[in-house]
This record gives sequence, structure tokens and C-alpha cells, in this order.
Amino acid sequence: MGKRGPKPTPTAMLKLRGSWRGDINKDEPMPDVGVPECPKEIEGIAKDCWDELAPMLVGMNVLTVADGKAFELLCVTFSNWKRSEAMLQKHGDVYPIRDANNNVKYLQQSPYVAMARNFGKAFKEMLCEFGLTPSSRSRIVTGGDKQATKADERMKYLSG
Repeated sequence: MGKRGPKPTPTAMLKLRGSWRGDINKDEPMPDVGVPECPKEIEGIAKDCWDELAPMLVGMNVLTVADGKAFELLCVTFSNWKRSEAMLQKHGDVYPIRDANNNVKYLQQSPYVAMARNFGKAFKEMLCEFGLTPSSRSRIVTGGDKQATKADERMKYLSG
């Protein structure tokens, strides 16, 4: 049986959000913030995605040198999604299935519909992992003074 409950939020994200839980896991590995080396295999749309998002994520203190494979997956998935969308634009979302007399029996959904949907869903999930959607970003507090939350204030009261 797999692990239960939601997967844990990385400590860096907890700290950026201003959560008191950011200090709980003292032994969590903390790789240096920075752009991982871009794999030579990445090219085209995936490379453009890498070049656009990497500086942005480093500026948000989210991307580390240890995140190379996860970030590569994000960029390649984006490229696959864009390719599937282009094929939908070119060929349409349905095609006719004909009988022996060349009459249209029914319209069949193109496989690119499912591919675009699946790649789009996977891409969105990866964007959330890196804090690149409005809702995932709204949970991150960056810059300025650390904002105290009600939980922080309760913990200070209980411990002091």
C-alpha cells in the first residue's frame, strides 16, 4: 500500500510562505539556489521554456541545482503539449470513419485530443510544484519581513 495523505510541502516553500512549520525538518537537504545545467538533448520549444522559466524561478528562490531532472520534465512536457495542440489545429479534433461504400459512419475523436489533455494536465501539475500558477504562488511569501501568521503567534505564546 502507498503512503497516505498529501505529499509533504518542501521546507523552502514553507519558509517562503512564512509558515512556522518551515523550521521543523532541520535535516532536509538544502541544495543551492541556481539554474541546473541544461541537458544537451533539450532543444526547440523545450529549450525556449527552459530559458524563459529558469531565471524566473531562480529569482523566486525556488529552482535549485538539484532540480534539473524535474525542471527538464516540466520543459519537455510543455513541448509535448504544444506539439499536440499544433496537431489539433492542423488536423482537427475529429476525423470521419467510413464504411466500404465510403459513406461516413461516424466521427472519431483524434488521439491528439487525449494527448493534449494529458500533457496539459501533467504540465499544470508540474507548474504547481514550482509555484508557477496563481493559486500555488499565492501561498508563497517572498521578500520583505517575514509575515507572522496566527499559528506563529500561538506557538510563541505556548513556548514562551
